[in-house]
Amino acid sequence: MTLAREAVKRQISEGVLAFPATSFASDGSFDGKAFAGHIDDLAAARPVALVPAGGAGELFSLSLEEHAAAVRIAVEGARKIPVIAGVGQGIVLATAMARTAERLGADAILLFPPYLVIAEQEGLFAYIAEICRAVGIGVIVYSRNNGIVAPDTALRLAEGCPNFIALKDGVGDFEALVSLRQRAGDRLAIVNGVPTAEILAPQCFAIGIRSYTSAVFSFLPELAIRYYEAVRDGDRPTIDRLLGRFYVPLVALRNRKRGYAVALVKAGLKLVGRPAGGVRAPLVDLSPGDEAELAALIASAGDLLGKAPTGHGGGSRAVG
Repeated sequence: MTLAREAVKRQISEGVLAFPATSFASDGSFDGKAFAGHIDDLAAARPVALVPAGGAGELFSLSLEEHAAAVRIAVEGARKIPVIAGVGQGIVLATAMARTAERLGADAILLFPPYLVIAEQEGLFAYIAEICRAVGIGVIVYSRNNGIVAPDTALRLAEGCPNFIALKDGVGDFEALVSLRQRAGDRLAIVNGVPTAEILAPQCFAIGIRSYTSAVFSFLPELAIRYYEAVRDGDRPTIDRLLGRFYVPLVALRNRKRGYAVALVKAGLKLVGRPAGGVRAPLVDLSPGDEAELAALIASAGDLLGKAPTGHGGGSRAVG
């Protein structure tokens, strides 16, 4: 049974959202068994939501059948954690994905910007509104790159689309975020979704945005939870230590090549003993040297936690 839209909105308003990597076999095919194990690991770490087939899940490279399989497996293994299915591409495919996710029991969808097209705000409004009308579950809109949703557009959608419940911000425009938060009030949840969202987490907390998405949670959930707790509690020494020794170097590595934001997750899973295969073309996997650098960062994370890093959590819940 799916959660009511208001319950999902409350759930994602505070805490860490986890983005599973989609597991591929050595021949590049979808590996459902490995993906089920990955979902089980993440669910044990208790994020506030699981987002299968998202950016880290390579939504852009999945067939409709693979997308459906990933959503179904996530729903079956979520342990009552809300499942928010990534959907996107063009209007027809996004609608099909959204309806399939609803049928399979997802609690909400995360709507990605339309493929390649740079649209006017009126076009974005029409795109989002049509997806909202296609399903009854909650719709979270990812505002980023070619699909940046202006505050006025978000507020207009909020008036006409009851199941538009949240905006995932991938831009970090604080002027727009403050404007939207002040004007929307409790009508919309706003989730910090910039790449490596931990970097801006303290600033987002300062303006009342208390949740964010975390790729690191996919392979180092304990570290991701520890950082969230430090930000939530205003523990500046811990924030600075984790930023300086892990997150800032990780961002530098992520920025080294296009697509590394996804490849880092796959490499991280391999390094902690939870392999999910490589990335699909046109993305590229980490070079041997870059993978060695990531391995050193993961080892340093173990030092920061006072224990060897693992690929699964210890049951603490990443909420405030």
